[in-house]
Amino acid sequence: DTMGDWRTHDGIDIAAELGTPVAACAKGTVSAVTTDDLMGTTVTIDHGKGMESVYANLSPSLNVQAGTEVDAGTVFGPSAIAESASPSHLHFALREYGVTIDPGHYLH
Repeated sequence: DTMGDWRTHDGIDIAAELGTPVAACAKGTVSAVTTDDLMGTTVTIDHGKGMESVYANLSPSLNVQAGTEVDAGTVFGPSAIAESASPSHLHFALREYGVTIDPGHYLH
C-alpha cells in the first residue's frame, strides 16, 4: 500500500511492535547494511556455506556494520516502520547461494 508496489517479495513479514529488538538467527558476519525507500534499513548476514539471512524494516540505529561478527541471538537493532501503510513488522528472508528459500523450513 505504501508505495503502490504490488510485487511479491522474497521473505516473510513477522509482526513486531515498533522498537522490538531484532537478533541474528545464526552465527555469521554482517556482509551489508543498506537503506532504501522500499525496505528501509536492511542488515544482511553471511552464515557461510552459501547461506545468508536478510532483516529489513529496521531502525537506522544499529550496533553492527559490515564486517561485524554475530552469534545466534545477537541483538543488532530495533524494528521500525518502513512501509508506513502497513503495521510494524520485520521482513525476514533466507538465501542459499543467492536463491531465496522458504524461512519456514528453519523457524520453529
